[in-house]
Amino acid sequence: MLGKADEAYAAYGNAPGAGGAGGAAATGDASAIKFSTFYGAATSPVNYGGVGGTTKAKARYSFDYPATFTEDTVGKVDKGTKGIDCRFAGPSGERIFVISLLNEGMDSQGFNLKDPQKALSSLTNSDVLVQDLVLNAKDIKSSTSSHAGIEFLDFNIPSTQRLLCSIGLQEARIFAIFITASERAYARNPAMYQKVQETFRSYALPGGK
Repeated sequence: MLGKADEAYAAYGNAPGAGGAGGAAATGDASAIKFSTFYGAATSPVNYGGVGGTTKAKARYSFDYPATFTEDTVGKVDKGTKGIDCRFAGPSGERIFVISLLNEGMDSQGFNLKDPQKALSSLTNSDVLVQDLVLNAKDIKSSTSSHAGIEFLDFNIPSTQRLLCSIGLQEARIFAIFITASERAYARNPAMYQKVQETFRSYALPGGK
């Protein structure tokens, strides 16, 4: 579990055995895959244009990812207009990205998790592929999980590609992780992709009450 990661880990903590509870049950085997942990800062757009995340002590969110995945640079435009906070690419075309947005101006009533379909749809404009996957999905089902008192909406959506997504709210901020992979890649080891989703966590502001 992420909370057991060594305090010396910076943005990338090696977590070969880390895992998380909640979400869909894994049907493959991720135990032989080396994972690292990414700690995200969720800071303002002016601070973006590089890679590396932050330290565990300053993190607003974290997740485990396969060590073969590489981090892409997130520019100020992607952060400022789409809310993308970090982005990773896998060797088989997979993608992981996290969006972090203040829960202001999402609509006249604000963003909430009461309507799973609406919550998911309101965040898909961050990525054209995710929009297409949601639009082409024949059936969208959701479940819920809770980590340290924070409720998440979890999705595992078969479409033209596989889409995994978890969405949470903490301190008036939206945190959401999206994982995309071809159905062929997903079928080879669904547990690997599910582990990324299941280990997604958000945290209170450092020093906050």
